[in-house]
Amino acid sequence: MGNTPREKLLGMLGLCIRARRAVCGTVNVCEALKAGKVKLVVAAADNSAATDKRLSDRTAFYGVRLIKTELTAAEIGAATGKSLVAAMAITDDSMAGAVEKKAEEMSANNK
Repeated sequence: MGNTPREKLLGMLGLCIRARRAVCGTVNVCEALKAGKVKLVVAAADNSAATDKRLSDRTAFYGVRLIKTELTAAEIGAATGKSLVAAMAITDDSMAGAVEKKAEEMSANNK
């Protein structure tokens, strides 16, 4: 993992995928939400308005926290071994807490 909060968050997202505690892609995230498996949803900064609305509506309906990061879909994709990832759903409580903490650190560092 890198030293900056951005690199730490990307490393944590990659770890979630390798540990099989996350799903990637808007469709897969929505299916996981419907199944009740999701603890946290992470969205890319460069999503379209339609994707943002879809994620916002679904997470609100299922009572799951949504974090809109400053990361691009390409950055998240590179960290997770995919091409572009607009959204990720974390399915483990402890990993969701760690991702949330790293996202808050990154946000605080950029202010």
